[in-house]
Amino acid sequence: MRTLLIRYPELGFTMLVIAITCALSVVLALPISFPSGERAAFVGVHYLYPLIGLCIWAGLAAVGQKRQLFQTFLIALPCYAAVLLCHFNIKLWIPHINPVLWDDVLWASDQSVRPLIDASFVLRKAIAPIIPLGSNFYMFGFIILFYVSFCYHAIKTPEKFRTFFLAALFLQGFGAFAYLIMPAIGPFIYEAGIEAQPTLAQASMYGAYQANFAGGAEWLREYGGAHLTVGLAAMPSLHAGASFLFLIFAAKYARVLVVPYLLIFAYICVAAISSRWHYAIDLPVGMALAWVSSVLAHRLIEPAQASHNSTPDLFATDAHTTPQFWC
Repeated sequence: MRTLLIRYPELGFTMLVIAITCALSVVLALPISFPSGERAAFVGVHYLYPLIGLCIWAGLAAVGQKRQLFQTFLIALPCYAAVLLCHFNIKLWIPHINPVLWDDVLWASDQSVRPLIDASFVLRKAIAPIIPLGSNFYMFGFIILFYVSFCYHAIKTPEKFRTFFLAALFLQGFGAFAYLIMPAIGPFIYEAGIEAQPTLAQASMYGAYQANFAGGAEWLREYGGAHLTVGLAAMPSLHAGASFLFLIFAAKYARVLVVPYLLIFAYICVAAISSRWHYAIDLPVGMALAWVSSVLAHRLIEPAQASHNSTPDLFATDAHTTPQFWC
């Protein structure tokens, strides 16, 4: 088992996240929810968009991964799906795990850098002729970075795909637990953002948060699946964090993506503040978490690959062999 976990740290990390999630569920008597597709449109994203993106990535991975194809589909995909499910459940359980909110402290921090907040409003208005207000590019830009990164590293830098995947997995897992340290709703409870669509979504999500807090396990049993992907948590910003992670790997291994990634990353940071999803301090904390995830993934993959090369690979395959897994 120890050798298996050294060779596949993604498995060990996923098992740890699942164990903690299940322990929280049992101790706090909170049900584990599974997603209901109709609520993806709640934040302006139809559930088919991620599904279509996943199909495109799977097709490219089939071309780019080759020898690691079974590892990709039998380890990477299930691990990421499991950690995401745990991530969203923990996010939904925040009011019951740590009900103490830090919004007043974070709002005060925003006021200490008020010129930065006001500048984000000005910048968002300035780029409205290019990215119109109400376009929801805050979400779609992030989705573009997500799928382009996974597809690019799967097909163009397959030797780095596993490191990239592990870093993204760490960010989702660590991010879920980071939400519990300083829980916060978001600055929209103090002032409206510049765009109407996020403001409407925020009001509806805040209503669901309050109902969740009041209803507890009973509310979660009835409505948890419908609200699984739209829980509120401002600190840290994982949109900024994940975008920064994609930028880190682009700078290291995909220079052609750096300029467009920088532009989208900058937009996401501006929109996160101007739409009042996040306090200013949420962004650098999310980026720091992304950097830690990247460093840890790079350090773990080297011994994992050394162990991988020293023992037969159950998942190895090429054009002339069948994977040993099936023998």
